[in-house]
Amino acid sequence: MGQLIVVPASLVLASLFAFAADAAVPLTPLDAFVVSRGYGGAQFIQFQNTYRLPMTANGKAGDLTIDTGSPVSIILRESLKKFGLGQEATEESVHGAFGKGTERVGLTTIQTLAMGNCTLMNVRAAVMSEPRSGGLYRMYGSSDGLLGLREMLKYGAVLDISNHLLLVHPGGKVSGLSEGIRNILTKQGYTPVDLTIVGGHLHVSAVANGRPCRLVVDTGAFFTTLDEEFARQAHLGGYNTGEYFYGFGTKARPIRKSEFPELKIGDFAIKNASVTVTQLDFDLRGGDGKSPAAGLLGADYLGIHGAIFDFNAGRLYLRPKKH
Repeated sequence: MGQLIVVPASLVLASLFAFAADAAVPLTPLDAFVVSRGYGGAQFIQFQNTYRLPMTANGKAGDLTIDTGSPVSIILRESLKKFGLGQEATEESVHGAFGKGTERVGLTTIQTLAMGNCTLMNVRAAVMSEPRSGGLYRMYGSSDGLLGLREMLKYGAVLDISNHLLLVHPGGKVSGLSEGIRNILTKQGYTPVDLTIVGGHLHVSAVANGRPCRLVVDTGAFFTTLDEEFARQAHLGGYNTGEYFYGFGTKARPIRKSEFPELKIGDFAIKNASVTVTQLDFDLRGGDGKSPAAGLLGADYLGIHGAIFDFNAGRLYLRPKKH
């Protein structure tokens, strides 16, 4: 997606005591440490390979899919009436992982977006239609949109996929927090991996079948996916699955599946890797020739390896698969 107009949002936190008392899952040592530094947060639900965050928008209940692959938050056009939201027209076309569509992006402002014990005020979001012909969201019950990367960066989020918690801070990033997070997680066997922001997307260094590359870290991607051009360059085999990917504003793309000995994410090795292969958007991959991405690191491996994001330091933590 191209750049959208952004207006600041403000955050109001309820008491931390209420969060700790009401949480449906116990706080891990990591989560308790983060909460002790002034964070509040919300529990989310994992359904298949999607991470769904219950919330209320303007007092109406719904949920958003947590999507680090989306530069901004999104409300689906089908949910505007439900939340009592209007929209402004733009000349911006819908642009997703599989290319640009003909639909125009809208803009809306959510006056109050409450999740757990946190309330975001005056959140600016893009508006677009649900992917056509079914797709990810309708298959598993329609979400109302996406919670995007912008809000996670703005509030120094700690996204604990392992324990299904999203933690945010009212003042944004917290100095000194990341050192404590690293100490806790490395003792638990996690490997830290540095993240960078390129063109509004979260990138990580990787090596697929011995070929270096970069991947967009995308909790909204159901599977880890490599672009077909890169797959040829990396000599990845594979077979047609007979299935299709659907994306915002674009036509369905056929899917191949490929297996190879190792996928490295930073210094973290995934043995006997299995990925999907399809044609990804040229601009997403780096159509301008700068910092190209070979594909998406999706929710499948992020979930299997208990991913924890520290957006204060720009760092991802992964651990070996639990047996």
